[in-house]
Formats: sequence, C-alpha cells, structure tokens
Amino acid sequence: MAEADTKRSPDQCQALTEDGERCSRPAQDDGFCYQHDESDSTVSDSQTVDEREQDDDQNAQQRSRDLSVDMTAEEKTDPESVDADVDTDHEEIEGVLAVRKTVQSTATELIGREFDGVSEIVPTDDGWRAIVEVVERRAVPDTQDIIGRYEIELDEGSTIHGYRRLDRYRRGDTAEFE
Repeated sequence: MAEADTKRSPDQCQALTEDGERCSRPAQDDGFCYQHDESDSTVSDSQTVDEREQDDDQNAQQRSRDLSVDMTAEEKTDPESVDADVDTDHEEIEGVLAVRKTVQSTATELIGREFDGVSEIVPTDDGWRAIVEVVERRAVPDTQDIIGRYEIELDEGSTIHGYRRLDRYRRGDTAEFE
C-alpha cells in the first residue's frame, strides 16, 4: 500500500496532509485537489514516501536516544552526594535517605551481584523495606540483561536484617509492568 502512495497518479492530489500522508482526494488540472495548492508540501519525484518514512524513523530513534541519555543522567544520583544527615523537616525523608545510602553501599556485597538501582523504599512496622534491582546476568545488547528484584528488610536504624529475591526479568521486557 505504501508503494501505491509513492506513485504519482494524475488523478490523485500530490499534496501531503498534516500527518505526512499523501492526500487521497482527486486532483484538478494543476495536480492538486480543491483544498491544496502549490504552497503545500508535495510528494516529490526525488524522495519517495518510503525514504521520508526512513528519515522520520531515524530522526525518532535519534530523539529517543537523546532523551534516554538525558533521562538517565537526570535519574541517576551519586550515592556519595546524598547526605543522610541533612536537616529536614520530616524525619521520614531523612530515614529514607539513610536507608537508600545503606542499601546502595551494601547491596552488591550482600546479594553478590552488581547493584543496578533502588526501585522502592517504604516504612514498615519494624523499620524499612527496600526493593533493589541487581544485574544477575549481563548480555549484549543490554536490553537482554537478566535483572533480579530483591526485597531487603532493615530496622529503624538502617541495619539490614534479611533479604529475598522477588523475581527476575529481562531488562527490555516491560510487558508485565505496562
């Protein structure tokens, strides 16, 4: 069907619509329908719709890469830059920061796998529960890495009392979470 769109037929308008598709209305003598004229973008002989779609795909992929780099840089926080002794109005925030720092600094040694991130920290009746992710198996591409999610239990003083694996998943497999 895309191939049919790229061929210029004398009876089809040669203008492109706002979403980049070729206008499907019949053309008048000038090659345009009643709604379009020479000032509108047109399907040109030098660039087919397929080429235009490839360019759009490449631009979208580049934008995605640029955004993911920016988001990754924004989301990552250096554990050393987190000051658990910060004066805050809420002791819970101070506690969360202390738990996060403890979990980040000890998860690799405790679980025996490379630490990847903290996905959850919540207070419990006995202290804190943190959910961390570790890389259980590296792969190329990294979207095929096997990630393990672990629950770590801590007391109110951020001392670790235990941990357990909750599940495993491939880094690129988000179907379960969507």
